[in-house]
Amino acid sequence: MFIPAMARDSKPISWWQVLLILAVPLVVLFHPSFQAELVLFSNDGPLGVISSQAASLPGAFFGYWNDLNWVGQEKPSAAPNFSQLLGSIVNDTVVYSKISVPLSLSLLGFAGWLLFRQLGFHSAVCVLGAVAFALNMNFFSNACWGLTSWTVAMASALLALVALHLQPARMPFLKYILAGFAVGHGITEGFDAGALYSLAVGAYAAFLVFLEKGDVGQKGLKAAGLVLAVAVSAAVFSTQILATLIETQIQGVAGMEQTKEAREKRWDEATQWSLPVKEALRVGVPGLFGYRMTDLEGRPSASSYWGAVGRTPGWETHRRGYPRHSGSGEYAGALVLTLAAFAVFQSLRRSRTPLDRRQRLSVWFWAGIALVSILLAFGKHAPFYRLPYELLPYFSTMRNPIKFMHIFHLASIILFGYGLQVLWAHYLKRPPAREKKLGKLLQQWWAKAPGFDRKWTLAVAVVIISGLLSCLIYASAGKEMAQLLLDAGFAKELAPKIHQFSVFELLWSVAFFSIVWILVTLTISGAFHYKYHKALGIALGLLLVTDLGRADRFWIVYYDYKKKYTSNPVIDKLQENAFERRVAFKLNPFGGGTLSDPTSPKGNIFHAMVGSWLQHQFPYYNISSLDVIQMPRIKEENKAFMKQFTPQRNRPEWNKYTRLWELTSTRYLLGMTNSLAVLNQQLDRGRERFQIVSRFDFDVSNATRLEDITVVEDSSGQFGIIEFTGALPKAKRYTNWIVMTNQQAALGKLADPQLDPSKTVVVMDTIVKPPAEASEENDGTATIEDYHPKSIRIQTAGSGNGVLLYNDRYHPHWRVYVNGERRPLLRCNSIMRGVEVPAGSHVVEFRYEPPQWGLAISLLSIALGLWIGCLCLIRSKQKPPAAPRKV
Repeated sequence: MFIPAMARDSKPISWWQVLLILAVPLVVLFHPSFQAELVLFSNDGPLGVISSQAASLPGAFFGYWNDLNWVGQEKPSAAPNFSQLLGSIVNDTVVYSKISVPLSLSLLGFAGWLLFRQLGFHSAVCVLGAVAFALNMNFFSNACWGLTSWTVAMASALLALVALHLQPARMPFLKYILAGFAVGHGITEGFDAGALYSLAVGAYAAFLVFLEKGDVGQKGLKAAGLVLAVAVSAAVFSTQILATLIETQIQGVAGMEQTKEAREKRWDEATQWSLPVKEALRVGVPGLFGYRMTDLEGRPSASSYWGAVGRTPGWETHRRGYPRHSGSGEYAGALVLTLAAFAVFQSLRRSRTPLDRRQRLSVWFWAGIALVSILLAFGKHAPFYRLPYELLPYFSTMRNPIKFMHIFHLASIILFGYGLQVLWAHYLKRPPAREKKLGKLLQQWWAKAPGFDRKWTLAVAVVIISGLLSCLIYASAGKEMAQLLLDAGFAKELAPKIHQFSVFELLWSVAFFSIVWILVTLTISGAFHYKYHKALGIALGLLLVTDLGRADRFWIVYYDYKKKYTSNPVIDKLQENAFERRVAFKLNPFGGGTLSDPTSPKGNIFHAMVGSWLQHQFPYYNISSLDVIQMPRIKEENKAFMKQFTPQRNRPEWNKYTRLWELTSTRYLLGMTNSLAVLNQQLDRGRERFQIVSRFDFDVSNATRLEDITVVEDSSGQFGIIEFTGALPKAKRYTNWIVMTNQQAALGKLADPQLDPSKTVVVMDTIVKPPAEASEENDGTATIEDYHPKSIRIQTAGSGNGVLLYNDRYHPHWRVYVNGERRPLLRCNSIMRGVEVPAGSHVVEFRYEPPQWGLAISLLSIALGLWIGCLCLIRSKQKPPAAPRKV
């Protein structure tokens, strides 16, 4: 078989040139980052959160205790990985917020280039593959949403695939350890997403073994052993993060039991983020169902997402919860999809196929991975997800079946690489002896073209024409779409705009697929012979960047952080000694209900502003809030505690909220000032411990975004900071306590109106004996002298033995020292922590000191991985083959 000169790739491109090529479209897309005041929106990693004391580096490497939500909670420690290394080097959260997304996408593209290069693809194919990875909407949209770690995890999976193709001259098993370390790095970045990617890597490792010659049984044993080696290496590398993930996300978490009843009960929650079957069309039409990130304030617009991903089960009936929440991008690109399909169809040719046996089987493997992935992504909307959910251990602990779309896109882009390689190596012919006009050339080609080429060309043309007809039909369905959007909760006047936007997105896709069809047809026909290979590469590159870049731009949202994080009278008041108390907006921290009416004049503004404060300003200014911002997996003890202090429906138990705020040191409430009477007369009848300490209102003149709204102090304002004087201080010394070891009995005692929490504390540890004489008065004092999220120093004094209560959540990784001597940590008031203190004056220190053996193992694994990587590269048997040849 003749292989043209260009297919031999005599002048491969350099790594720095690849990075430069990737930088061009990313710099264009993210050019607003060069404006000093602008940073990228990030839902899962906002500037406020990464600027908080709790998340600061390098301290978070040695344990991460989130003291700003609920009553404190353990979070997975910062792992020694790419993202955390970048944060440590930059050491400026504003700069990090600007560069983390484009850098993570660059890393993904570069890893894709390495994989295609290792597969022996032509330089042009490798570069276009790198761009396809970097701009793929699935990875791009999640990175812009704040999940750059998922993007880096996918890059790690690609590097693992690269390692599997290394050929060290000696000790070939080292490449499997190296692949495992890459998978482990992905787990430290993406957590469950990284673990999900590891399934594709493991399957590919086994597949490569079965490509070898030999007995099937022996190959099966070898494949099992090598996959086990990859898994063990990954587990060792990610030891630190796996330990904290198991402890924080599985152990003691409500609904995580591996029983049939628990799995069935968890089904709705676990599959809420499933991809509806019809929304699979988003793979080929980017904005058909709109975009999620179109407005920071959540205001609906023409491009708003109107699909059903994330819809609360039964929403159509009860209208509670989410009508929709997630519309992450799934667009793969017209060029990517066309050439991926081209590769699959080429692999099915019975004669004159340009693919050898190994390449054909590889195409089938990745096509199978893509098919299985999208079927599983359908989740509750199809029967396929139920099987692994019921049968595989701990599969039910994973949320969001739509995450399988990550693997679908991985497989699609690899198939695209094979298709583009076939196009480049097989169809770029020698130039004809005499140049012909394009029309004549196409006519002669069609007359002599192989049956496959003609069938392929006609099939794609039929698909494009069908798309155009569908667009016309869809455009005429205005009434049906209006009703559908009304049922989905959109305003009547917005429905035509959403429909029009969707129609134009479909038209754009038809246009791009048409251009791809023209370019591919010209290449197949010989119009693009290798003399014009550069023109073809540039044309395909511009098409790829234009298509994906146009669609991706909707996910890029900037805001003025200087304006957004500017303090105001409310923040000024709340940040005064903020560590001494908590603030609450919702009545139920895990649910809803507030002291305001969102339908009242400015009530919706108040809700939007406080929602923004909770997620941004509060962590930025280190203000502790009782409200739960993000806790997808709730610990059983938290659930039990909150259930005890939540009024049951149709029962007059509003005083339970008062006891909740009392026990959690929630001193300030945010609400409408006219709720004061309700608080004092219904929630605190006879004691009236609520009072307004500050009134404010909002100036909305000329405001287009939340950050444009000004908070103004107003003595007659309808909103205010309400102080609850009955809240316990964060640190309090008791001389009277009750010892109870039964959790439910202790919760019942804490809810008993006869118990005065300001005079008596419940200790749930038998190492402490009840006081010899009960006393209604506490003569001791406790003052917080120094505060950090993982280290609190308290000066306490009292005439008798006592128990010091610190109103933050109990966790065994907390250590307590009295005058420098370690003492037993006590569980107090069900979920809080404390310590027994003798009479006199003492210094008590609470320190969060989780074990560091996991970090040490991970660091050693990094060093070992770097050594193995260098060894594999130095001892490589040969360079990657220049071009695939037909067998």
